[in-house]
Amino acid sequence: MFNVLLGNIVLIAILVFMYLGSLVLNTVLGTYHNISNLKENFSKEKLIAGAIRGGIVLVGALGITVLISLLPEVLAAFGLAAETALIEGLSTAAIAGVMGSTILRYLGDALKKFYTILGYNKEEV
Repeated sequence: MFNVLLGNIVLIAILVFMYLGSLVLNTVLGTYHNISNLKENFSKEKLIAGAIRGGIVLVGALGITVLISLLPEVLAAFGLAAETALIEGLSTAAIAGVMGSTILRYLGDALKKFYTILGYNKEEV
């Protein structure tokens, strides 16, 4: 389990920083949009709830990453022989896919808010 995780620690760290960056961008643009365009008051409770929700998503994605990295050991425990390089490659791709999907979701939401701030209609976005 730890071989795949340690082998991909740089990739996982980069993906976590990208996730945190996309979460912060989404939060900042959403806050600005709500205050300027929707004329809402700043809500500390909404900001904290969003940060908690983002933290839960990050913990969930990292948990899935750890479970995926267990795949080679599970196969070995059941006596299934598989090429180690292939399994590690699939684990790496799955790790990148799980983290990448969360990053893309938050970046997509941030871009929609950014275009709305710039004055584009929903049909144009």
